[in-house]
Amino acid sequence: MAEPKCPICSIEGMEHIVSRDSAEKARDNRAWFQVAFCDGCGHIYGVFAKHTMSHPTGQKGPQLVIKR
Repeated sequence: MAEPKCPICSIEGMEHIVSRDSAEKARDNRAWFQVAFCDGCGHIYGVFAKHTMSHPTGQKGPQLVIKR
């Protein structure tokens, strides 16, 4: 089976791709992002949204109201 290889340091294997929560946090102390990176050199593979904002089902989203 093929193993991923870091484009920077050439280390191979899934065990070298790790992830951590971002330092940025929402009001409820949940991380905004998950950062995937190489544990050998720190090359970042991607940043993934972990905290999302949603509206309760059946309600409209924010609206812009302009009074004349």
